This record gives sequence, structure tokens and C-alpha cells, in this order.
Amino acid sequence: MQYVEFPSLLYRYFSLKGSVSIPGLGALSLKRVPAVNDFSRKQVLPPTQLFKFNANIDPSSGDQSNYIARLSGMDKEQVDNELKLMGEELKTRLMAERKLEWMDMGSFSISDEGEIGFVPKTVTTEFFAPVHYMHVLRPDAEHTIKVGEEERTNTDMEVFFEEQRANASKNKWQKAAMVLFFMAALLLTIRFMFGSFDLLDSRYNPLKFITPKATYRVI
Repeated sequence: MQYVEFPSLLYRYFSLKGSVSIPGLGALSLKRVPAVNDFSRKQVLPPTQLFKFNANIDPSSGDQSNYIARLSGMDKEQVDNELKLMGEELKTRLMAERKLEWMDMGSFSISDEGEIGFVPKTVTTEFFAPVHYMHVLRPDAEHTIKVGEEERTNTDMEVFFEEQRANASKNKWQKAAMVLFFMAALLLTIRFMFGSFDLLDSRYNPLKFITPKATYRVI
């Protein structure tokens, strides 16, 4: 087997398992994110794939070495040694060129601080598009509804909104009662402070006694 076949075998292993370890560079994995139901926008977002790279993880997995050994006809120790030599050469190239393309999937890069990263190739083709739908609520059937990070049933949400409406109505009556109470207290305070208040009943005004002058003379 020739040395140039190792990158192709690593790529084949990555395509099957979704992860690969490249000595001297790190471990690259492909995370599949399942479809997401965007309830507020009434659409189902398609599944996506994200690359995750961890630098400075040199040891390859046993499954990876066994896979390459089976296809190459070499024993596992020889495969590990060849992978180590390949990783050292790739890292030397990366240090010199600052960027290293890998199997048309992306490129390894190194920062000024010496940190190795992986930038996936931008894919403009969309194989799946969001699916739009309409909300259907059946009054006699209970089903789950996504509320934030929690799942609740439509029955729970009906009870929740009914309690919210009841609490809102109760709060309005309490506020009105408090306003009336403070108005009455204010009027009574003014009444006792000044002894009279025009808005109150006139019978509560203090009486002023007038002594009439005598209309006769005693002889």
C-alpha cells in the first residue's frame, strides 16, 4: 500500500462513522441535528449537519485502525505508525502554509497563537427545505404543544389561559376597590381636618346660632 492512500481511507472511515482522528491535528466529527418544529412560525426546519473539531487529540480509535488495517492488508501496529508519520507531515505542511485543504470538505488552519482549527467548506445546495403547515386543534383530542423548552398538552394550556383571564379580571376589581378606598379615606381626612367640606352633606356643616334682638321693652 502506498502512503498517499491513507487520506482516502481516513475519509472513507469518516463517511461511514461520522468521525475521524488525524494524528498531529486532532479529531473531526460530524454531528447530525434532527429536524426542529418551529411552532411559532408554523414550519418544520430540516435536519442539519455540524462539524465539530477538537485539536491535539492524537491517538486514533481502535475501530479506525482496524478498519484501515483490514482494507490495506497491514497489521494494526503498522497502521498506527504510518498514521503517526502522516500526521507529522501534515502538521509540518500546516505550519508552513497556514492552511491545509482536506478531502474537499474544509480546511485546517492555524492561528498566530498556534491553535489548530477546522473551517468546513460552505455548501450552498439545500437538499431539504422548511415545510410549512397549519395548526389544527381538535377539541376532543389531547395533543402535545411545544411551549418554550417544555412540552404541554392542549388541555393544560386551556386551563392556563383560563386562569390567566380569571386572575386578570380579579386584579382589575382589586385595583378599583383600592382606588375607591383611598378616595374615601382622603375625603374623610380633609373633612376632619377642616371641619367642613362642600361635597359632603350640608347637615354635617357646623351650626351657627344667632341670638335675635328683643322686639319689646319691659316697663
